[in-house]
Amino acid sequence: MKYIIAHDLGTSSVKSAIFTTEGELVRSCSADYETIYSNGGTWAEQNPEDWWKAFCQNNKTLLEGLDPADVEVVSFDGTYPNCICVDKDLKPLYNALIWQDNRAAAEAGEISDKLSPEYATQHPNGRLTVDRTLPKLLWLRKHKPEVYENIYKVLPCASQYIILKLTKKAVADYRTGFSTACENLERNAWSDYMIELAGIPKDILPELHARTDVIGEVGADLSEECGLAVGTKLVLGTGDSNSGDVGMGMLHEGDCYMNGSTSATFVVVNPKVKGLWPPPTSCSGGSIKWMIRTLCTEEQKLAEEKGCDVYDIVNERIAEAPVGSHGVMFHPYLAGERGTLNNPDAKASFTGLSLEATHSDMLRAVYEGIGMNLYNVLQMARDEGYKFSSMPMIGGMAKSPVLRQIFADIMGVEFYTVKHIDMVTAFGVAVLGGIGVGIYKDETAQEKFIHIVDRTKPNMENHEKYKKIIPLFNKVYGAQAPLYKEM
Repeated sequence: MKYIIAHDLGTSSVKSAIFTTEGELVRSCSADYETIYSNGGTWAEQNPEDWWKAFCQNNKTLLEGLDPADVEVVSFDGTYPNCICVDKDLKPLYNALIWQDNRAAAEAGEISDKLSPEYATQHPNGRLTVDRTLPKLLWLRKHKPEVYENIYKVLPCASQYIILKLTKKAVADYRTGFSTACENLERNAWSDYMIELAGIPKDILPELHARTDVIGEVGADLSEECGLAVGTKLVLGTGDSNSGDVGMGMLHEGDCYMNGSTSATFVVVNPKVKGLWPPPTSCSGGSIKWMIRTLCTEEQKLAEEKGCDVYDIVNERIAEAPVGSHGVMFHPYLAGERGTLNNPDAKASFTGLSLEATHSDMLRAVYEGIGMNLYNVLQMARDEGYKFSSMPMIGGMAKSPVLRQIFADIMGVEFYTVKHIDMVTAFGVAVLGGIGVGIYKDETAQEKFIHIVDRTKPNMENHEKYKKIIPLFNKVYGAQAPLYKEM
């Protein structure tokens, strides 16, 4: 039996899986790591060495009882855009400034003010979003010159640090390269215009490659530590959202799926737009984790007593509240916002509270607020003429039947889920790896991995109710937006 290993370096953990070359999931595992939040939660950092340790741990778990020599290829995806800076010894100079980090708003604004019309059209509202690698790099230049002056290479994607460790090569695929704000995606090359505008040295940028390129092999120096056989082929892969495209078979214009992850979004195939479109939110699934941690202590205790998942109890509570949560609204901007707003200063809030508001209302308002915020993202695609009646939902949020129903009602679309829903990005990674070494001909190989298991149809009566609430949801944001900088 021959195998493919896929590693998905997410915001909170590395999720890894080993598949047969016929698409059968053999085993999966996950290893967590810490995100360091500071400055009121607007700064977000991770230690790249934590990614490496999790990667090594997962390989050993996946290969227990198997022969590592039977692994045909290892491929990757990861969070992006980050700013990962290493020195000439390939050691991290500073914690990675991850995609959630909002410290470089001033630098993003300064670059945006200088953009030519041609380059401005490549960004939402003609402005660089604060999550791009370039503004983060310029922040380091201004505030951490001792780091900036020693940069040998900068990488945008978490998984590319693992490849750097294994191969000594600094590489990025074209899509994650575009997320730096330094690439001309039309030419698949770094943009001399952007590099000169920012005043950064071109040689610190990684070498650009196709996502199916074999970058190297596992060497004898790290084989034992990482748990892989010497000579195992390593395929570059791509960013996490891009691998989800492959895993869900997004092959034709207008194909769409919802990625219900920390930074949830809808991903639509639109050949007129370069990069991920529509733009992702900042803290959708992350808002649910915050809710569980801060508002659901009683549910956590009850789940422990019953020996069940806390989300089962939370979903029961949410189902008790009506559409609209008795007027309570939650705006899910716990880490600023990307999406349709592109506002790093945005703050989360509950509004519409009264003495009659219940705990269940507040919990449901979190789900509804995330859903209405995402409705605005989907509306960007609808405004371009795309129509959606049914689409897959992946990611952690897709596990909740209550949330799926609320989202289906808000969006007015049917959502369906697939077997091994946590593994969809890994499916895409495995397909890219298989293409890279010649196991698969093209991305249609994802059909080996996908099996639909559930469908959630919208309640159109509820959809009409939400259509009346959403304009108020947007007005509340508009009323609060001028105050965010003062908060």
